[in-house]
Amino acid sequence: MPIPVERRRSYLARQAATMVLSHVQADTPMALVRAAAWANSLSRMGVNLPLFVIHDIGVMLSMTRGAGGYVLRARESQLARIQLPPNAKPQIDQYRRLLENIAASEVTERLAGLRLRDEMIAVLLSRILGDTYNRWRDRTKAAGVEALPLDLGILGEIDYADHFRDFDPRSLWGFVEHLVAQAMHVYTQVELIDLDTVRLLGLFKEDSASGSEALGGAIDLVDLFAALGSPEANDVANFSLDLLPSVLETRRSTGAQTFSVDGYASIERKGNIDSLVLSELAYDREIFEQKVVDNELLYYGRDKQREDERRLQYLLIDCSASMRGQRQVFARGLALALIKKLTLEGDEIWVRFFDSRLHETVKIGRSGQVPVPYLLSFRSERGRNYGKVFRQLLVEVTRLRREQKRRVVMYVITHGQCHIEPELTTALKQQAFLYGIVCLPSSDHLPEFVPLLDRSQIVHADALTSRAERQRRALDIVGDATQAPKGARPTTTAPSASLRMQAVKS
Repeated sequence: MPIPVERRRSYLARQAATMVLSHVQADTPMALVRAAAWANSLSRMGVNLPLFVIHDIGVMLSMTRGAGGYVLRARESQLARIQLPPNAKPQIDQYRRLLENIAASEVTERLAGLRLRDEMIAVLLSRILGDTYNRWRDRTKAAGVEALPLDLGILGEIDYADHFRDFDPRSLWGFVEHLVAQAMHVYTQVELIDLDTVRLLGLFKEDSASGSEALGGAIDLVDLFAALGSPEANDVANFSLDLLPSVLETRRSTGAQTFSVDGYASIERKGNIDSLVLSELAYDREIFEQKVVDNELLYYGRDKQREDERRLQYLLIDCSASMRGQRQVFARGLALALIKKLTLEGDEIWVRFFDSRLHETVKIGRSGQVPVPYLLSFRSERGRNYGKVFRQLLVEVTRLRREQKRRVVMYVITHGQCHIEPELTTALKQQAFLYGIVCLPSSDHLPEFVPLLDRSQIVHADALTSRAERQRRALDIVGDATQAPKGARPTTTAPSASLRMQAVKS
C-alpha cells in the first residue's frame, strides 16, 4: 500500500521523495527496505542523510553490479515530473560520476562479495558519509527525524515524484551541491576502509553456531564504528587473519552421553508427567487435583550422572599502557584466536580486560557469539594496580569454585612489568589452573609470579618484530594452551637459562 494520505507530509514521505535523485536500481524490491534500516541505524549514530544517497552507496556496498545485482541508471521518468533548478542537471551528472567511481573501486567490489549484515553496512556508510554530513551547514537537516518503517507493503509502491511537490526542495538541492563538492572526500573514505577488519568480522559471523549472530545478539554500533576507524584495531585484525585459518581447522567437539537412560533410582515428589507413578491416576478426580495442588504426587526418579565440576575458560587481557603497540596487537590477536579455538571445542568462555581494575565481563557461550568489535576497539586510559585486580579475582574464582562447582582455567595475557605477590599467586593456583602468557619488554627480566604458574609461555621482544615468527609463536601458544589444562599434571614451560638466573637473583 502507498503512504497514507495523513502521512504525505511526514518525514517518511520527505525521505521517499528524495529517491527521485537515486541512480542505483536493484532488481529486488527489498533494497529500499534495507536502505530504510541503514537510515535508522545512521540516525541512532547522529547522521541524518537524505535517503537517496544512503540507498545508492549502501546498495553498492552490499550487492554486485550487473545481472542479479544493481545497475547505475537515473530515474528519468521520475526526474521528468519534477521541476529542476537551473544548475541541478550538472550537479546530478557529477553525482553520477561519483557513483561510477565508487562502483569501480576494488574496495567496493570486495565488500559486495562479503554479503555484510545491515549493521555493518550502516557503520560503513557512517564512516564514508559522516564527515560530509557534519560539514553540511543546514539548520533543518535533523528536523523531524523519526524511524522509517521496514514494511515492503509501504515502501514497495511509492511514487517518488508524487511526493516531491509536497515539500520545499531547496534543502535537498543544497545537499546535492554540498555532496558533489565533497565527492573526492567521499571517494577517499571508501578507499580507506580496512578490508581485513571487515573480513575478520565476517569470519566470526560465518563460523558461529547459528550462522547469523556471531557479533552478538545486539551489535554495539559504537564499538563497531570505533573498530573500523582505529589503526590499532586494523593491526589486530591483520594479525588475527594470519592465525584464524589454522585455528578454524578445529571442529566443534561432540558430547557422548555416558549415563544410563533406563531404569529408576527413586521415588520423588517432583518430575515430568511421563514419570508419574501410575497408581496415582487411580484417585478420584477431586483427590487427584488436591494432590497436584499440594505437590504430593509421586514420580519415578531416573538414574543420572552428576557433573560435580563444569569447566570455565577465563581469559584475562592486560590493557594497561605497557601493552600498547606490538604487545597489544599480539595479545588481542592471540586472544581472538584462542577464543575461536576454545569456542569450537564447545567450552564456555569469559573474557575480561584489566589494568588498575577489572573491566566488564564478556561471557561467550557455546553458541559462539563473540563481540569482536568490542575486543578490537577497547581502550583504557587508567594506570595499573595488579594487586587489587588479582585479589578481586581470587574472591570471584573462590566463589565460582565453592558455590557453582566450576573448574576454572585462567589464561592471563600480560607483560614483563606485571608484578603479583607470590602469596596471591599461590592462593589463586589453589582455585584455578593458571596459564600465563608474558610479553617481555626489551629486557629479559622474568616477573616473580611466572615460576609459580601451572604453565607459562614467554614471548620475547624479538618475536614480535617478525611477522612470520609472531604468527608461529602465537599458533604454538594456542595449540599448547588448549591442551595444557587437559594434561595429567600441570607443568611450567621452562624459560631460558638467563631468565632462570635473573629470577633467582630477583
